[in-house]
Amino acid sequence: MLRKMFERSERGQAILLVAVALVALIAMIGLMADGGMLFIEYGRLKRAIDAAAVSAALQYREGYSEEQLADAAGEFLTLNQIDVFDIQVDTCDTLPGDAELCTSPRRKLVRVTASRHVAFSFLPVVGIDETTLTASSLGEAASVDVVLVIDASASMAFETPDEGGIPDTTPNGSDSTDDPSVCNLDNSCQPFHDIKEQAKQFVEEALWFPYDRAAIVTFDRDPHLIQPLTADGSAVLTAIDNLTVFQPAECVWGPPYPANPSFGPCLNYPPPDLTYKGLDCPRYRYGPDLTLGTEDDTTLNPSSCTSSNIGGALEVAGAEFARPPKREDSLWVVILLAGGPTNTGLVDDPQFGGQEFPDRICPPSTWGEPFCFCRDDNPDSRHPSPSEVYDADDYARDMADFVADPVNGQGAVIFSIGLGNLVQHAPFPNDPAAGEELLQYAATEAGGELANHGLYFFTPSATQLREIFRSIVENIATRLSR
Repeated sequence: MLRKMFERSERGQAILLVAVALVALIAMIGLMADGGMLFIEYGRLKRAIDAAAVSAALQYREGYSEEQLADAAGEFLTLNQIDVFDIQVDTCDTLPGDAELCTSPRRKLVRVTASRHVAFSFLPVVGIDETTLTASSLGEAASVDVVLVIDASASMAFETPDEGGIPDTTPNGSDSTDDPSVCNLDNSCQPFHDIKEQAKQFVEEALWFPYDRAAIVTFDRDPHLIQPLTADGSAVLTAIDNLTVFQPAECVWGPPYPANPSFGPCLNYPPPDLTYKGLDCPRYRYGPDLTLGTEDDTTLNPSSCTSSNIGGALEVAGAEFARPPKREDSLWVVILLAGGPTNTGLVDDPQFGGQEFPDRICPPSTWGEPFCFCRDDNPDSRHPSPSEVYDADDYARDMADFVADPVNGQGAVIFSIGLGNLVQHAPFPNDPAAGEELLQYAATEAGGELANHGLYFFTPSATQLREIFRSIVENIATRLSR
């Protein structure tokens, strides 16, 4: 009797042990299955939040508000079919004391944090129905360092309208209204006025200060660093407002020929009426011996007459990216706007340039044809520096390589804009399209195969500049995610 009772007791204990073991086994299976599912769901949430953080960070390119950043992150999470709650989007502006977000110099950092509920399949057996996952991710849109390189040579006043508002149709800036000493006074030089307006609009739309920086370089006979790289947007806009067209001194005249002719380009008010007739270069036309020369005199050195130093401007622009504080993590961009071919450059070796202006790149081999102006007859030919045939176009291409080459140069992206008739149809016998060929090279070939190439644009007038700048803005935006 006792034995039967003991056996029944053992059977009851066994059933209890089996039940407990079964629950433990289910819990272990649930832990493995639901734990694996939890790991997968966290990875899915983290990947979605990573992408949402990048999407939010990219809103920096057009300005942002906290609501816009949160909306961008939320929309991205919704598109990825992630049900989340408590979406939190933070920047240095919303959390100014956050060391992760508030770097020096400032960076376009956005942190996205969100949570979601995950329901379990097996763990409810042990009373665990669900849990909450929370993930955070830091997104960054690359800051942009932009150098605007703007042609300020005399051709930038050739389209200045007359007093009645009628557009100028006279060639080569010979109309009296094209006098830069006049139109610079009231900011009426055209197309320069419109170029400045579109450049300002680009700065306001494409850049977000103080995260982005901009510099202004102009060129005429020489390059000019007008505004070094700065995160001060007001300073950049003011610098653009204050730009003027190249305005050399007045030509020196004396009957019957120039008395001590001026060196270099000068504003021409010849007798007897003394009205503006465009730029002249008496030293070239009349020669150093002061005897009357002719336009096709092959003995005359044009190195004093040139007024478009694209190579020098690119050199100055490229050097800006090395200015402290150097920002290796930003996107480096040069936007070059030119109204014609290059025709001068600067050299350190006094034996290398023209004899009259020894610091100018103007090899004697380029004096043989009229109006060649320091370039040979083939802009695609490349000559080493230094050499007796190294010309202004060689120099400009070398400086474009310096800007764009990611190994031996600065690794910047070049966008080039050709503006006006002289870009494709300059009155030179060697190659009328030398300006366009140089600008195409700078944007699409400079720096070699490893370079991050940009785009070349041509426009006959400044009216199309707004659309061109918009295209550049969109192209920059595709390169911002890091």
